[in-house]
Amino acid sequence: MENELRNVKSLPVMIFLLVVIAVYTTVWFVSALKPISTGALVCFLIWLICPYAVMVAALIFLYREGVALTYAFGVAMVISIGGVLYLADVIFWHPDAQGAIAVLMTPLYQVVGILVLLLPIFGRVLRNVLAKKRQIQPQKIETPK
Repeated sequence: MENELRNVKSLPVMIFLLVVIAVYTTVWFVSALKPISTGALVCFLIWLICPYAVMVAALIFLYREGVALTYAFGVAMVISIGGVLYLADVIFWHPDAQGAIAVLMTPLYQVVGILVLLLPIFGRVLRNVLAKKRQIQPQKIETPK
């Protein structure tokens, strides 16, 4: 039992490391594209890293609300590994003239994946938060006139 608790406590660190590795790999892939200027490099990087920022913000919110860490870790794995593999396919394995469009579409695919995987959980958490809020709010007592 103690070993299982230790594994669960290490999941946030594993999620963080997974996202850091995915971001680093994305940066390396973008530098392999050899953008024409530093401004283009920065724009590509910001655009391609946005889904990871959205995912981390969503997972932090869900973690604070008590959602299972194993589910959060699964979502982080699917989005991070899927995004990196898709970029590797477009940039290295099957490069073609439309590869630039596919690279620019990668964050959209990742955000759709995040929504598909996390929207049901957000709905449940939101219902729980609203139910707690209704129970905690004191009822207004009207005074007779």
